[in-house]
Amino acid sequence: MSSTVMSIILYTAFQAMQPCEKVFVETAKSANPAFKTSETAYLDEFAKAACATSNPDILWLLALQETNFRFVIIRENKGKDYAIKEGPSAVAYLKSLKKKSKWKDPPKMNVDIGVMQFNWHWHGKGFDSNPMEALSPKRQVAYFVEKYSKEIYNTCDEGWVGCYHNQSNDKRSSGYQSDISKKTKRLASNALEFLGKYRQTLSGEALEMLPPIVVQQFRDSYAYSKSFPRPKKQLPEMPAVRTDATKELASK
Repeated sequence: MSSTVMSIILYTAFQAMQPCEKVFVETAKSANPAFKTSETAYLDEFAKAACATSNPDILWLLALQETNFRFVIIRENKGKDYAIKEGPSAVAYLKSLKKKSKWKDPPKMNVDIGVMQFNWHWHGKGFDSNPMEALSPKRQVAYFVEKYSKEIYNTCDEGWVGCYHNQSNDKRSSGYQSDISKKTKRLASNALEFLGKYRQTLSGEALEMLPPIVVQQFRDSYAYSKSFPRPKKQLPEMPAVRTDATKELASK
């Protein structure tokens, strides 16, 4: 094994000799026992996009924090109150939002969209002013990795994860980063559970082919994840197109 320290998800994939996407998906489902099977395509897409980066862990952690791996979801913010819509009602809302976005003088639209809950008022232009694009997990990951994470890292340095939530309130920002840090333990626990269950399905030569689990290496991966390295692209740039799942919703 390379001496390079990996994220928890990448290290677990290496240890199981399984695709990163499989580890990402299975650990996410373990985190949310109520995961909707109707959103499987979205989770698969999110996992593939996250695993095309140098640090899928932070995307996993943000998704757990923001929506508990729910995808067709919006949060309409109304001052101190808010309303959450999921499924068809969320799609209908986004279609209405798209029309309003084209008005000559559109109203301020304070709504958080999709698994990573990007706020439309602040991030709409990053999705070509099309709310249905913002629902795409692949587009969300691309926007986060290529643009937004760079901006908040340059502004907040090692506190950049907290600035994902709030850049103007230090208390809320530090509290958010603390919450994300605590959730790293959940990811590590789910990853170890995945490894244990997977190894139990193997025997003989198949089991012997797997690399040995070294406790210190897993601890290093845990420390790496808690240090919040900013993810970078590892594969060729993904085309800025709607996914099949998003296209299907938009056509209904």
